[in-house]
Amino acid sequence: MFDFFQYNNWSQNDSAIIILGNIIREENLQYMLPMVLKLIKVYPNLSIQNVVRQRHLATVGINYLFNLRKNSKKENNISKEILKWLNTLAPIPELGIIREISKYFEAIYSDDQNICNMIKIVL
Repeated sequence: MFDFFQYNNWSQNDSAIIILGNIIREENLQYMLPMVLKLIKVYPNLSIQNVVRQRHLATVGINYLFNLRKNSKKENNISKEILKWLNTLAPIPELGIIREISKYFEAIYSDDQNICNMIKIVL
């Protein structure tokens, strides 16, 4: 496994952020949570980052939500925090799919099947 802590500032290293997004699994959510929360703290407003970094950071959030949803069908403080964070993505076309996936999770947690179905069609 990649050692995130080999860098003094792993949260500012794009390679570490990409790898974190790729290794989040249902079995390791408890170990990944502190790192996800660290990213939320370091980057509270995603829209001020460049597009590439926004995409990498948002992928971490989306992957965490995807795997969290496998464990719990109910919204919790962690899912709320990540969704709130993802809502700070810049409203630009390059991030459209990620924004739609984020909206899909919001619709799932609010049990809005209409919106879920519309987003599935769009995606």
